[in-house]
Amino acid sequence: MRCLYCFQIIEETPTFSTMITLWEQSNICATCHAQLDRLTDKVCDYCSSPDHKLNTDCTMWKRKEVLAHNRSLYRYGPFLKTVMAQFKYRGDYELIHLFQSDVKYFFKKIYADLPGETVAVPIPLSQERLRERGFNQAEAIAQLTPFPVKRMLGRTTSEKQAKKSRKQRLQMKNPFKQIETTNTTSLLLIDDIYTTGATIHQAALTLKQEQMTIRSFTLAR
Repeated sequence: MRCLYCFQIIEETPTFSTMITLWEQSNICATCHAQLDRLTDKVCDYCSSPDHKLNTDCTMWKRKEVLAHNRSLYRYGPFLKTVMAQFKYRGDYELIHLFQSDVKYFFKKIYADLPGETVAVPIPLSQERLRERGFNQAEAIAQLTPFPVKRMLGRTTSEKQAKKSRKQRLQMKNPFKQIETTNTTSLLLIDDIYTTGATIHQAALTLKQEQMTIRSFTLAR
Protein backbone atom coordinates (compact mmCIF):
# COMPACT_ATOMS: atom_id res chain seq x y z
CA MET A 1 0.00 0.00 0.00
CA ARG A 2 1.22 3.53 -0.79
CA CYS A 3 0.96 6.77 1.17
CA LEU A 4 -1.95 8.87 -0.08
CA TYR A 5 0.21 12.00 0.00
CA CYS A 6 3.73 11.11 -1.21
CA PHE A 7 2.95 7.67 -2.73
CA GLN A 8 5.84 6.05 -0.88
CA ILE A 9 5.27 2.38 -0.08
CA ILE A 10 4.04 2.02 3.50
CA GLU A 11 5.87 -0.51 5.63
CA GLU A 12 3.54 -3.04 7.19
CA THR A 13 5.56 -3.22 10.41
CA PRO A 14 4.32 -0.51 12.79
CA THR A 15 6.83 2.10 13.93
CA PHE A 16 6.78 3.72 17.37
CA SER A 17 4.99 6.71 15.83
CA THR A 18 2.18 4.59 14.43
CA MET A 19 1.96 2.33 17.48
CA ILE A 20 0.95 5.24 19.71
CA THR A 21 -1.99 5.93 17.41
CA LEU A 22 -3.52 2.45 17.70
CA TRP A 23 -1.76 1.14 14.62
CA GLU A 24 -3.98 -0.31 11.96
CA GLN A 25 -3.74 -0.40 8.17
CA SER A 26 -2.56 3.16 7.60
CA ASN A 27 -2.98 5.53 4.67
CA ILE A 28 0.06 7.63 5.54
CA CYS A 29 3.74 6.73 5.59
CA ALA A 30 5.95 7.22 8.65
CA THR A 31 7.80 10.11 6.99
CA CYS A 32 4.63 12.13 6.31
CA HIS A 33 3.08 11.16 9.62
CA ALA A 34 6.09 12.52 11.49
CA GLN A 35 5.53 15.90 9.82
CA LEU A 36 2.03 16.20 11.25
CA ASP A 37 2.70 18.24 14.38
CA ARG A 38 0.31 16.77 16.94
CA LEU A 39 -0.61 19.06 19.81
CA THR A 40 0.37 17.94 23.30
CA ASP A 41 -1.46 18.49 26.58
CA LYS A 42 0.41 21.79 26.98
CA VAL A 43 -2.20 23.85 25.18
CA CYS A 44 -4.82 26.41 26.21
CA ASP A 45 -7.58 24.63 28.14
CA TYR A 46 -10.21 26.62 26.28
CA CYS A 47 -9.10 26.90 22.64
CA SER A 48 -6.17 24.43 22.31
CA SER A 49 -3.74 27.19 21.34
CA PRO A 50 -0.14 25.89 21.46
CA ASP A 51 0.70 28.98 23.54
CA HIS A 52 -1.14 27.14 26.38
CA LYS A 53 -2.29 30.42 27.95
CA LEU A 54 -5.74 32.00 27.97
CA ASN A 55 -5.45 34.82 25.41
CA THR A 56 -7.57 37.89 24.74
CA ASP A 57 -9.73 36.05 22.17
CA CYS A 58 -10.46 33.27 24.68
CA THR A 59 -11.35 35.75 27.40
CA MET A 60 -13.81 37.48 25.06
CA TRP A 61 -15.42 34.23 23.87
CA LYS A 62 -15.69 32.72 27.35
CA ARG A 63 -17.79 35.69 28.46
CA LYS A 64 -20.43 34.74 25.88
CA GLU A 65 -20.86 31.31 27.53
CA VAL A 66 -21.93 29.50 24.37
CA LEU A 67 -18.99 27.09 23.90
CA ALA A 68 -17.59 24.79 26.58
CA HIS A 69 -14.21 24.55 24.82
CA ASN A 70 -12.45 23.71 21.58
CA ARG A 71 -10.11 20.76 21.06
CA SER A 72 -7.70 20.52 18.14
CA LEU A 73 -5.50 17.69 16.91
CA TYR A 74 -2.60 19.35 15.06
CA ARG A 75 -0.63 22.55 15.00
CA TYR A 76 -1.31 24.35 11.69
CA GLY A 77 2.28 24.11 10.48
CA PRO A 78 3.87 24.23 6.99
CA PHE A 79 3.32 20.56 6.10
CA LEU A 80 -0.33 20.54 7.16
CA LYS A 81 -0.95 23.81 5.32
CA THR A 82 0.31 22.19 2.11
CA VAL A 83 -1.80 19.08 2.64
CA MET A 84 -4.92 21.11 3.45
CA ALA A 85 -4.47 23.29 0.37
CA GLN A 86 -4.38 20.19 -1.83
CA PHE A 87 -7.34 18.68 0.04
CA LYS A 88 -9.60 21.75 0.06
CA TYR A 89 -8.68 23.81 -2.99
CA ARG A 90 -7.58 21.11 -5.45
CA GLY A 91 -10.37 18.71 -4.60
CA ASP A 92 -8.20 15.80 -3.45
CA TYR A 93 -10.86 14.32 -1.16
CA GLU A 94 -8.98 11.07 -0.51
CA LEU A 95 -6.42 12.99 1.58
CA ILE A 96 -8.94 13.08 4.43
CA HIS A 97 -7.93 9.48 5.13
CA LEU A 98 -4.42 10.63 6.07
CA PHE A 99 -5.89 11.75 9.39
CA GLN A 100 -8.09 8.73 10.02
CA SER A 101 -5.89 6.88 12.54
CA ASP A 102 -4.97 10.02 14.50
CA VAL A 103 -8.61 11.14 14.79
CA LYS A 104 -9.64 7.66 15.92
CA TYR A 105 -6.93 7.64 18.58
CA PHE A 106 -7.80 11.17 19.70
CA PHE A 107 -11.43 10.32 20.43
CA LYS A 108 -10.65 6.94 21.96
CA LYS A 109 -7.79 7.92 24.26
CA ILE A 110 -7.55 11.71 24.64
CA TYR A 111 -11.04 13.13 24.15
CA ALA A 112 -12.92 10.08 25.34
CA ASP A 113 -15.20 11.66 27.95
CA LEU A 114 -17.87 13.04 25.61
CA PRO A 115 -21.45 11.87 26.25
CA GLY A 116 -22.63 8.98 24.11
CA GLU A 117 -25.55 11.08 22.87
CA THR A 118 -23.19 13.61 21.27
CA VAL A 119 -24.01 14.66 17.70
CA ALA A 120 -21.31 15.99 15.36
CA VAL A 121 -22.34 19.15 13.51
CA PRO A 122 -20.07 20.23 10.63
CA ILE A 123 -19.60 23.92 9.89
CA PRO A 124 -21.34 24.40 6.51
CA LEU A 125 -20.06 25.89 3.29
CA SER A 126 -22.10 28.27 1.18
CA GLN A 127 -23.75 26.66 -1.86
CA GLU A 128 -21.32 28.53 -4.10
CA ARG A 129 -18.29 27.20 -2.23
CA LEU A 130 -19.74 23.69 -2.12
CA ARG A 131 -20.16 23.71 -5.91
CA GLU A 132 -16.56 24.87 -6.34
CA ARG A 133 -15.04 22.18 -4.11
CA GLY A 134 -17.51 19.35 -4.54
CA PHE A 135 -17.47 18.53 -0.83
CA ASN A 136 -17.50 20.13 2.60
CA GLN A 137 -14.16 19.56 4.35
CA ALA A 138 -15.75 19.92 7.82
CA GLU A 139 -18.25 17.19 7.01
CA ALA A 140 -15.43 14.94 5.80
CA ILE A 141 -13.67 15.43 9.15
CA ALA A 142 -16.92 14.84 11.05
CA GLN A 143 -17.30 11.46 9.33
CA LEU A 144 -14.01 10.37 10.97
CA THR A 145 -15.39 10.90 14.48
CA PRO A 146 -17.32 8.20 16.38
CA PHE A 147 -20.50 10.30 16.48
CA PRO A 148 -23.52 10.55 14.17
CA VAL A 149 -23.29 13.55 11.84
CA LYS A 150 -26.16 15.98 11.40
CA ARG A 151 -26.36 19.04 9.15
CA MET A 152 -27.97 21.55 11.48
CA LEU A 153 -26.51 24.77 10.07
CA GLY A 154 -26.83 26.70 6.83
CA ARG A 155 -25.02 29.78 5.51
CA THR A 156 -26.60 33.18 4.97
CA THR A 157 -23.54 34.59 3.17
CA SER A 158 -20.90 33.29 0.76
CA GLU A 159 -18.04 35.54 1.91
CA LYS A 160 -14.63 33.82 2.04
CA GLN A 161 -13.17 33.70 5.55
CA ALA A 162 -9.63 33.07 4.32
CA LYS A 163 -9.44 36.55 2.82
CA LYS A 164 -10.51 38.33 6.00
CA SER A 165 -8.11 39.88 8.49
CA ARG A 166 -8.23 38.89 12.15
CA LYS A 167 -10.10 42.11 12.96
CA GLN A 168 -12.62 41.54 10.15
CA ARG A 169 -13.30 37.98 11.32
CA LEU A 170 -13.96 39.09 14.87
CA GLN A 171 -16.31 41.86 13.71
CA MET A 172 -18.27 39.98 11.05
CA LYS A 173 -21.99 39.38 11.39
CA ASN A 174 -23.19 35.89 12.20
CA PRO A 175 -23.28 34.04 8.83
CA PHE A 176 -25.24 31.03 10.10
CA LYS A 177 -28.85 29.95 10.39
CA GLN A 178 -30.28 26.83 12.00
CA ILE A 179 -31.90 24.46 9.50
CA GLU A 180 -32.45 21.35 11.66
CA THR A 181 -33.28 20.61 15.30
CA THR A 182 -32.16 17.85 17.66
CA ASN A 183 -33.21 16.33 20.97
CA THR A 184 -29.66 15.84 22.21
CA THR A 185 -28.08 18.13 24.79
CA SER A 186 -24.52 17.54 23.55
CA LEU A 187 -23.27 18.96 20.25
CA LEU A 188 -19.77 18.80 18.82
CA LEU A 189 -19.10 21.43 16.16
CA ILE A 190 -16.58 20.31 13.55
CA ASP A 191 -14.30 22.46 11.39
CA ASP A 192 -10.91 22.17 9.74
CA ILE A 193 -9.04 25.06 11.37
CA TYR A 194 -9.58 27.19 14.49
CA THR A 195 -8.08 30.65 13.91
CA THR A 196 -9.75 33.46 15.85
CA GLY A 197 -12.66 31.32 17.01
CA ALA A 198 -15.24 33.59 15.36
CA THR A 199 -16.70 30.90 13.07
CA ILE A 200 -17.04 28.28 15.80
CA HIS A 201 -18.54 30.67 18.34
CA GLN A 202 -21.07 32.15 15.91
CA ALA A 203 -22.16 28.63 14.99
CA ALA A 204 -22.49 27.77 18.69
CA LEU A 205 -24.50 30.93 19.31
CA THR A 206 -26.89 29.95 16.51
CA LEU A 207 -27.55 26.51 17.99
CA LYS A 208 -27.33 27.20 21.73
CA GLN A 209 -30.34 26.24 23.82
CA GLU A 210 -30.93 25.95 27.55
CA GLN A 211 -29.34 22.85 29.11
CA MET A 212 -27.31 22.22 25.93
CA THR A 213 -23.54 21.81 26.00
CA ILE A 214 -21.69 22.72 22.81
CA ARG A 215 -18.06 21.80 22.26
CA SER A 216 -15.94 21.93 19.13
CA PHE A 217 -13.24 19.89 17.43
CA THR A 218 -10.97 21.14 14.67
CA LEU A 219 -8.26 19.32 12.82
CA ALA A 220 -5.81 22.17 13.32
CA ARG A 221 -5.12 25.17 15.56
